[in-house]
Amino acid sequence: MAIPEELVQQFRTVAQERLARVETAWAQVLSALDEDAAVLMHRELHTLKGESKMLGFSDVNLVCHKLEDLLDVARGRGYAVDEDVDLAVNMALRFMAMLVRKKVGSQLGGIDLPGFVKQIDLTIAELSSEPKTRTSGITPFKPSTAGPRIPAALRSRLSLIAINAFIEYASARSLRRERLRPSWHTLRDLIAIQRAVIGSAQLAKHKGGAQSLARELGKEVQLVIDVASVEATAEMLAAVDAAVLHLVRNAVDHGIELPEHRTAMGKPARGTIRITCTVADDTLAMSISDDGRGVSMEEVRARAIDFGLIKPDETRVDERWLEIVCHPGFTTRAEASEVSGRGVGLDAVRIGIHEVGGSLTATTHPGRGVIWHVRIPLPKITFDAHMFRLPNIAFPIILDGAWQPINDPGDGALILDVAQMLGLSEQRSANPPRYFKRDDKVIGILSDQPPKAVSARRLIAPPPPAFAEVVIVETTESLLVHFDRQYR
Repeated sequence: MAIPEELVQQFRTVAQERLARVETAWAQVLSALDEDAAVLMHRELHTLKGESKMLGFSDVNLVCHKLEDLLDVARGRGYAVDEDVDLAVNMALRFMAMLVRKKVGSQLGGIDLPGFVKQIDLTIAELSSEPKTRTSGITPFKPSTAGPRIPAALRSRLSLIAINAFIEYASARSLRRERLRPSWHTLRDLIAIQRAVIGSAQLAKHKGGAQSLARELGKEVQLVIDVASVEATAEMLAAVDAAVLHLVRNAVDHGIELPEHRTAMGKPARGTIRITCTVADDTLAMSISDDGRGVSMEEVRARAIDFGLIKPDETRVDERWLEIVCHPGFTTRAEASEVSGRGVGLDAVRIGIHEVGGSLTATTHPGRGVIWHVRIPLPKITFDAHMFRLPNIAFPIILDGAWQPINDPGDGALILDVAQMLGLSEQRSANPPRYFKRDDKVIGILSDQPPKAVSARRLIAPPPPAFAEVVIVETTESLLVHFDRQYR
């Protein structure tokens, strides 16, 4: 049965609009981890794939399918991809834009569609074979697929090595650069900052688990999540995700009472667990609360005596209960069940939060529930910056946006030749300096072009007093130089 021409024309118009939105969203997720843009991009592409199949645009459907696969892999890496992936995505969008305009069933000359599809498959295979160390906020954290965990001290040492490795790689040319590329990419993927989003969308998966567990225990539970999206690292997402998993399960198992017990106490038959989050002063403050029975200090005391954590004559545990329940192996259950009783939950929660620099505290109210408080300092992953293209340097140089451009440097400005400073050129540049001021410091950078205002994302950030970081501007790896650390 022939498809009415008006439907085909409508599809062409709508498809072009969808492709434009996908292209814009792709640029947004590369420059800053924009969850809304990521969701829109995947939704539009999935819809286009279905529409193209129904209307007989099989080639559009095929490219859509392959592009979805490529974007899924990119999503699993927090959209931290190189220019080859960016090129493949944009080429796929251009292909589809041409394909939706052609007549249904006809061939479009000059396009090697099978070859292009094969190239996408090769790109996917290459990305999938590399260490999967980035996790975006869209895909729920799965410990089994996370990349290798590097101890913080080792990560710091490797990050210092990585700065020099980047300079050597990015400065090299031709065959030498190609030889250095695998080594740099391996080191980068092993220790790079891994972007993620912490928000309601990332934690929503726990609703099903809470309700399923409640049904097994004969309870009724609703999980309310009110968490605004915030950019963080994959390690932070993993720590928060694990904390929510254990604390919600604990609330269902230990805190929320059976419906008949709740109604007898004047409570609603269905218990409520609530997760809220605020961000202030670059700190994430999350609370996981329930309206259950609270922590029984007598149960904690009895089991603490059994574990040898307190003396039998110690009567009060109010001041120490949190330390006790988070002790490795501690549980108030005499026997382990399929749900709990193995004493690994709260200890794991506390360790995970501490490993990302956070803290875990709690307050309990008998008969009214428990509130767990998680506080984690948030790193500034995306920031405003100035980008320079300097003579004798093959890669861009980034200056933090805290340095403000000025016209009159006054006296005492420090003139910097970045190429000399990095050991990339022995000749001093004859270009005039561009002046910047930060607090009481003024520097002049020798440059033949004015700086460009950009948004940069941290990729490898050694701790102070390291002189530089590797950052990404759009899809270009660049060097952020800390002149304030170099010259005091």
